[in-house]
Amino acid sequence: MMRKKTENLPISNVERLAEALGATRRARKLTQQALADRADVARRTITNAEHAGNVGVRELCRLVNALGYEVVLRPMDTVILEDLNDIFRDDE
Repeated sequence: MMRKKTENLPISNVERLAEALGATRRARKLTQQALADRADVARRTITNAEHAGNVGVRELCRLVNALGYEVVLRPMDTVILEDLNDIFRDDE
């Protein structure tokens, strides 16, 4: 049985969120423990969140808020500002 190469698979929303959480924490020069203390969650929760593991909604909200963000739901087909360059890119 041959294994699928993971680099060819699309990145899910959970994986992008996990990557962004870790990058944001590091950009703010916070250790996992410092963020856990600030968010009032266990350090293991930070590890789980940064590795796309299971994290409760309440803990995720605390973690995101402690980083200065909020959780927002939007329809998947909504265009966001960051996508406008790709949408209106001139064909060269």
